[in-house]
Amino acid sequence: VTEVKSFYISFLQDTVPVKLSVTSARREMIGSLLTTAVDGKMPDSIRNNSSLVIRVTGDSARTYSHTEILASYTDSSGNTYANSTADTMNIVKITRLEKKRDGMLEGSFTIRVSNFTKTKTLMLNNGKIYSVFAE
Repeated sequence: VTEVKSFYISFLQDTVPVKLSVTSARREMIGSLLTTAVDGKMPDSIRNNSSLVIRVTGDSARTYSHTEILASYTDSSGNTYANSTADTMNIVKITRLEKKRDGMLEGSFTIRVSNFTKTKTLMLNNGKIYSVFAE
């Protein structure tokens, strides 16, 4: 019997709980930079636009901080936000990373994101990642 795991990225958007249940993790090249990308979205992305993509520069289980994190977040209304790489507050902790097909990726994060004009900032905190690696 194969165990069916439920994968998710969950966090508080300021104080509002968000759970994105459709996830994937993969290696991605940005120019010559190897990143590990994890993304999550809602099963019904037409009605609810919420999605989050977190990229970290590297592919090992460790703690990543400010310049090593590239995150983009879309809230339920479709507004987009991104983190500032200069923000020393941002932390992504990858506690498990199996670099193989269907390998597990687990971790936690705290990321502050702002909209394009920097007029609105959201804290994505108490973040938990439980995903599978799609090699």
